[in-house]
Amino acid sequence: ATTATGGTVPLTDALELAQQGLPWLMVFDHAGVPLHLGRTKRLATPAQRLALIAALRGCSRPGCDAPASLCAVHHVRDWNTHGDTDIENLTLACDRCHAMVHDGPGGWKTVTLDQDSQFPGRTGWIAPPHIDPTATPRVNHRHHTSELLATTLARIHEQRNQEREQRQRWLSSHTRHTHAA
Repeated sequence: ATTATGGTVPLTDALELAQQGLPWLMVFDHAGVPLHLGRTKRLATPAQRLALIAALRGCSRPGCDAPASLCAVHHVRDWNTHGDTDIENLTLACDRCHAMVHDGPGGWKTVTLDQDSQFPGRTGWIAPPHIDPTATPRVNHRHHTSELLATTLARIHEQRNQEREQRQRWLSSHTRHTHAA
């Protein structure tokens, strides 16, 4: 076996070294084509978990209000399908919501929203087709009060603008009727 520094060791020694905690084990064929890539780091580090808690504050599934203390670290792209244990691929999900993510019927999907999104880098949850046939990724705003406040204020402003326009139309039509009489 060839080591990372270019040296060679007997295969039995390489396997023994790999069992002692090397994060990657690659096996190549004679032409240099990878046959196997083994990864040992599936769990998030304490630092990654703290970063997620600080950023997300709780479960990332839309509508869920579970606090971070009740959440597990979830791989947005599943670890079993080569989803890395990198902060960009991790999010928080409570046990109930975490169990909802699967490839079977009725399973939810998670994606990382791209830079063109309204919430770049956040985890988008995609409901199963019987819930949302459009498969629109949605984010959780419950743990982000500033986002909730901004949405509420936008609704209030829109409602006030509509009421103002209605009053102006009424005044305009009332003034025309008064002058015509």
